[in-house]
Amino acid sequence: MKRLPLIAALTLAGISSATYAADLMNAWQAALTRDPEIAAARALHEQAAFRQDQAKALWAPTVSAGGAVGLGGADSRIKGAEVPGMMSDMTFKTNVNAGALARASIGAQKAWISPEREAQSKQLELSAQVAQAQWQLAQQALIMRTAQRYFDVVGAELTLNVLQRQQKAVQQAAVEINKRQSVGDASVMDVQEANARASEIRAHVLTQENNLAMKKVAYRQLMGQEPTQLLTPANVNLAPSNLADANTWVQRAKQQSPSLQMMSLQQAIQGQEAKRVKAGNAMTVDWVAQAQMDRLSGQGMYGSASNQMAQYMVGLQLNMPLSTGGMVEAREREALKQVEKLRYDQETAELQIEQNVRDAWQSLSTAAARLQALAQSEKASKARLSATRQAHRTGARTTNEWLGAEHDAAQSELAVMQLRIQTTMDQLRLSAASGELGEAQLRQVNALLK
Repeated sequence: MKRLPLIAALTLAGISSATYAADLMNAWQAALTRDPEIAAARALHEQAAFRQDQAKALWAPTVSAGGAVGLGGADSRIKGAEVPGMMSDMTFKTNVNAGALARASIGAQKAWISPEREAQSKQLELSAQVAQAQWQLAQQALIMRTAQRYFDVVGAELTLNVLQRQQKAVQQAAVEINKRQSVGDASVMDVQEANARASEIRAHVLTQENNLAMKKVAYRQLMGQEPTQLLTPANVNLAPSNLADANTWVQRAKQQSPSLQMMSLQQAIQGQEAKRVKAGNAMTVDWVAQAQMDRLSGQGMYGSASNQMAQYMVGLQLNMPLSTGGMVEAREREALKQVEKLRYDQETAELQIEQNVRDAWQSLSTAAARLQALAQSEKASKARLSATRQAHRTGARTTNEWLGAEHDAAQSELAVMQLRIQTTMDQLRLSAASGELGEAQLRQVNALLK
């Protein structure tokens, strides 16, 4: 019994620890279960499986049966009939003005040669491939949205932390200068400058608090969890050490990009549409099997009558359209123009993807040098701040110079943080632009967090 409170506490701790995502992988897994966009993409992807079944069903035999009962009538006359060895030039008449009619039929048909069905089948198969590319694109988009909102919160928290430390330093400076002014060791101008800087940094802190609150709302909407204890980029070289050249990445993008694959498939689908339209003038051949029986009995002009007719056949059915008045040709030319338009759209998309790849690659290739330069700048800014503080106490530096050094040191620290986050995101952007982004790449980036 004494252990129950401890067990309950551990259980609650386990539950509470599961209510937030501490790293990118946890955030992405949470988004997978609740993001409506990925849920809609998943439904479309599952729906595409039925298009494969439809493509196969186009060539499957169709069987139909029918029946009818009601009132009917019939009038038939046969003239010039002959009974071998008996009579010739005979006339047979039957008539039913109103009687009971029963009809039953059954038939089966299977396409053998049908250019239109062939084009439709190919369209359905290509459409299923488009859905696969859309699903891959949706997964990559979710990874990018997750990472963006994750690092938006991380960046906003780090920025707020730096600004709050700067605010504390400026407030302490303002208090110190006010004390020195009261004993005649500082001017009124120094006091005014310190108070102005304190008010300015306070406004920046309030703005950043608002910004952080909105970033957390966006994170919570996507992940369904509070962004608590998020890991941040480690203080290491975040750029890949074996980064291939830009042309290699561009070539990968043109071969693997889901968006380009999807556009290429759409061209193929539209090409099949042109073939399907053209098939409106094509010959079709079907295997057919049919059977029908009609039975009619009732009263007519010649008294009681009963007629029964049965028909059946098994064989081939040919259909050859002779003329459509130019409609098919006009629709075919329209479809071919759409193929041409889609081809130009793909060329435009290739140029944009190449630009995105080169932009992300350029950023990554220079990330190490830029981080080193900014780290040196941060170190120099902190050294300058320390020296300016000492010089201000002796009167060798003005208050404006001191507070300016505080601002520069904070900005240099923020620049290093922002570049680390940007470099981490650039790795994902480069993988996304080249069509390689997936769980493996997300794990690689997640390993860079601490």
